[in-house]
Amino acid sequence: MRGTLWGGVAAVALLGASLAATPATSAVLAGTDERTCAPGAASSARVAKGGRLNAEPTEKTAAQRAALERRTAQRLQQRYGTQRPGVRRTKIDVHVHVLLKRNGDKNTSNRTVERQMRVINRAFAGRSSKPAAQTPFRFRVRSIDRTRNTDFYNWKFRDDDKAAKKQLHRGGFDDLNIYIADLGENLLGYAYYPGLARKKLFRDGLVVTKESLPGGSFDPYAKGDTATHEIGHWLGLYHTFEGSCGPNGDFVTDTPRQLADVNVFKCDEELNTCGENPGDNPLTDPVHNFMNYTSDRCIDRFTRGQRDRMELSWLAYRADG
Repeated sequence: MRGTLWGGVAAVALLGASLAATPATSAVLAGTDERTCAPGAASSARVAKGGRLNAEPTEKTAAQRAALERRTAQRLQQRYGTQRPGVRRTKIDVHVHVLLKRNGDKNTSNRTVERQMRVINRAFAGRSSKPAAQTPFRFRVRSIDRTRNTDFYNWKFRDDDKAAKKQLHRGGFDDLNIYIADLGENLLGYAYYPGLARKKLFRDGLVVTKESLPGGSFDPYAKGDTATHEIGHWLGLYHTFEGSCGPNGDFVTDTPRQLADVNVFKCDEELNTCGENPGDNPLTDPVHNFMNYTSDRCIDRFTRGQRDRMELSWLAYRADG
């Protein structure tokens, strides 16, 4: 949220020392009446309303976030100096891993995968709404595999994030692995932030619950934007309410600060939960941003600052595979 001009690009206020690439997930929960994340912690998960995460699988503390910012700045300085290249149109190969029950039940069709990819590409092309920023990233399916394993289908982070991924993961850090399963507990999805150690490459990617895909039953989170949200994390974005009303927030200059409380599930354009955002006019909460927790009916945009941050993250951690 708070940011700086960096290499001529309005982007991330990359603070921080080196980070030992601890897994930071961004889990998405379906809305809740209780606070789902501590204001000082960063999650890469999405949760549906009514859900709750007691311990988010890839949560980062404020200190870890600051360390990751420093590490990213150092990597970019070492690689590019002060002249950072722009990111041209980039096609990212996607490996889709469909988990289903041992008897073949709960399959996800190729048609549904295609619909999901259209949702993702529309979002990253800036075609989801007029204010949406266009990013250089496009996604193309390189492989789809199916695994009949009831344990994997009933995905549990502590077990399957290692066992299933070690068996199924494909490609390098420049490839996107998407796992489709039943996450339970109103958890819609989670992802790993950039910066994993090479030996943990197999964990990279995102996991989304099957019914969050287009046409699923997880209404109002069934238009496919859980995957959009999680790819945002995979490319270095935090939630818009990261850090709550604190000074650094999500390290992007053009996303107003937002209180990290039950308001994050509300699609109310009048909300101004921090009240003292900088500028001549009060800035309302970014309820339509893909990195918020509002429903798929509400979220429809990335900002230019988020685009810049994703580009820098790609250059620092993923462009070389």
